[in-house]
This record gives sequence, C-alpha cells and structure tokens, in this order.
Amino acid sequence: MESGILELVNFYIKVGGLPLVFLIIFIETGIFLGFFLPGDSLLFALGFFAAAKMINLNLTLWGCFIAAVLGNYFAYFAGYFLADKVLVNLIEKYKQNIVKAQQFYNKYGPLAIIYARFIPFFRGFVPFVAGIVKMNFFVYSVYNIISAFIWVFGLVLLGYFLGSSIPNVEKYIHIFIFVIIILSLVPVFYKFLTKRKEKLD
Repeated sequence: MESGILELVNFYIKVGGLPLVFLIIFIETGIFLGFFLPGDSLLFALGFFAAAKMINLNLTLWGCFIAAVLGNYFAYFAGYFLADKVLVNLIEKYKQNIVKAQQFYNKYGPLAIIYARFIPFFRGFVPFVAGIVKMNFFVYSVYNIISAFIWVFGLVLLGYFLGSSIPNVEKYIHIFIFVIIILSLVPVFYKFLTKRKEKLD
C-alpha cells in the first residue's frame, strides 16, 4: 500500500474497522463541517481493500450506502427543524456557503441532491438547504437514495474492479484519485468561470 489514502484507510480499518468508516461517511455527508473529509477518495480506496480481500465487498457497499443516506437525512432534518433555533449562530457563520448551496439548489431543484453528492463542498450543505426550504420529504428521499446509491456503488466498485484487474494498481492510485477530485470539482470551476464571464460581459 503505497498511497497516502490507502495508508489512511488502512489506519481507519485497524482502529475501528468498517464501523469507523461508516461513521466517517455519515459525518462527511450529514454535517457540513465534515466537507474536509475524503469522501470520494475514501470510497474509491475501499474498493481496493475489498479487491485485496481485506474487507467484505457487500458489507462495505451496503454499509457505506446506508451511512450516506442517513447522513443526508440528518442534514435535511437539521435544516428542517433546527435552522431557526439551535443553528442560528452556525448558519450566520457559514452564511455565504449556505447561500451558495441555496442558489445551487434553486437552479437545479431536486436534481441538486444528486449533483451535490459528487461535489465535496456542496455534499453536506445542499441537503441542509433542502430542509430549510421544506422540500417534500418523499421527493427528497427518492433523490437522496438514488444519489447515495450512484455515489457509493460507483466509486467503490470502480476501485474494486481496477484493483482486481490491474497488477500493482496501488502504485497508480494517486493518479486515479487526482482524476476523481478534478472531475468532482469541474462543476464548481464551470460555475465560477461562467459567473466571471457574466461579470466581464
């Protein structure tokens, strides 16, 4: 295991096993203070560990999926019930971030729940905003479950199949993770460049 993320995930597994990994996924998707956690690269790396038979693939997939769904539910209900009470100071502190997430939500509607799942910055903020604006719970649930399934199964299985089919693939994992990070940031850069162009015009 030559990559930093593989060493980090290996540490998580040794210290707390998969339950600790599930907790990290929950925090990363449910608490907007957790946007700094390595969600995308963590899921991708878990696929490598599953390919190496160090963890169970099915347990990893379904455990991370449930953690991602519950994490977004936590953010949704926090916005729905607590935004005007307990979280007033927190909202004020992160007002700019929440406003950006709300603009993102207003632009894409329910699809924002799916898009945000792949953008680290918005992953925890958009469900919170969906709760603040009282998005229909059934509609939110559908998009929450679909987005969690695509996000978790897509990244874990990608890591699993690459780990199973390419010899010594761990030597190149930093390249794969770099590509994943760049792809996840493309929508953010596109939005920034579009806004900059509008100002210049």
